[in-house]
Amino acid sequence: MHASAQEFLPIVSVGTLLLQHPIYISSAKGARVIDVDGNEYIDLTMGFGPHILGHSPSVVLDALREALDRGLQVALHNPYQEPLARLIVQAHASNEMVVFCNSGTEATMYAIRALRAFTRRPKIAQFEGSYHGAHDYALVVAAPDSPPGAPRAVARQDGIPPEVVSSVVVLPFWRDEAFEMIRSMRHELAAVLIEPVQGSNPQLGHAEWLRQLREVCNAANVPLVFDEVITGFRLGYGGAQEFFGIGADLITYGKVIGGGLPVGAVTGRRDVMELFTSGRVASPSVFSAGTFSGNPMSMVAGTALLSHLKAHPELYTYLWAESDRFARELNTFFSDEDFPAQIQIAGSSLFMRLTRTPIRTAAEGRLKPDLTDAYDALQLKLLDRGVILPGVHQFHLSTAHTRDDVDTVIAAVIDSFREVRSYGLLPSGEATTRR
Repeated sequence: MHASAQEFLPIVSVGTLLLQHPIYISSAKGARVIDVDGNEYIDLTMGFGPHILGHSPSVVLDALREALDRGLQVALHNPYQEPLARLIVQAHASNEMVVFCNSGTEATMYAIRALRAFTRRPKIAQFEGSYHGAHDYALVVAAPDSPPGAPRAVARQDGIPPEVVSSVVVLPFWRDEAFEMIRSMRHELAAVLIEPVQGSNPQLGHAEWLRQLREVCNAANVPLVFDEVITGFRLGYGGAQEFFGIGADLITYGKVIGGGLPVGAVTGRRDVMELFTSGRVASPSVFSAGTFSGNPMSMVAGTALLSHLKAHPELYTYLWAESDRFARELNTFFSDEDFPAQIQIAGSSLFMRLTRTPIRTAAEGRLKPDLTDAYDALQLKLLDRGVILPGVHQFHLSTAHTRDDVDTVIAAVIDSFREVRSYGLLPSGEATTRR
């Protein structure tokens, strides 16, 4: 199957998947997936985040079956968007109006466009280690050789015009130097864009720094955008805004709000969101369009999922408890047996690092070249034990992962680490720290 696909597809899955050998999934239900060769796995990928209830939850499938007979996509006015928009608005006081699109990438692109129009300023600022999608502005990153407190903006890959790079400022994450940079450029910045919890660096210890960021942006009159494509309705029903007690000017969503179908959304201040008004004659205004934006299937699936989460807050209690147990037991094991590893955690989003050094930024947790073979071997040994850990290193638990599933995964990780150490690929944590 992979050989056939390569004849026609230059890339078969997202470029960050990085599996050691291809796995083609034929079915997915709950916490498990089955590949075309008949192998069953406990899945930690969870669609890169959308499947908070596990794969193919009945509450979503039932809603979709009922809607399918009424048509797939109409483009005309329909009754499907308003119920999902209402749930998003009710989730946090900062969410005043909603515009739907097809992905998190589109959502951040629209948010940037709207705030450039609203402020009449040319530049945006975003933080090192963040990921805001696949459009040009989101693919401006910090140069690897940048000083810690002064990132230098470069294109992540080819095809990004230098004019785009020059319009993006990269700020140091979780460092106070970012505040002075915002103050000094306040007349140029249309927005400061941040993942309140970085997907590449999931942790929750920077709450006070985030509150200071909000205060600095307020004082500088620079709008603050929370990219909650990952954290929205996963960190909690109200997302990172609720958890940290910080409201943003605009917020972008994706993943969970589609119930497993493609979706994106921009929400936030009414005076900014009204720039999207269709057919607006007054200035400023911004354009947004998409044949499948707000399509009935995504709206129905998202409405069913968010309604279920709203009615069952105990699901978040379970998710946090099992995720915390997972991280706590493995981090204890890594410490007790002196492995150079740790599990980072933010709610039900986790990240496996091959280092024991405390991490504040994603760069500090970057995989060391001498441990690449060890990580590859760990992934393969987990596959041997029926566990899929995505190559991007970030993973998620769902409410479909039972306590027994979590126990199975913990045991698989422990056995895999011990086996890989027996090959001489994993030094002790102390040796890694000294290097």
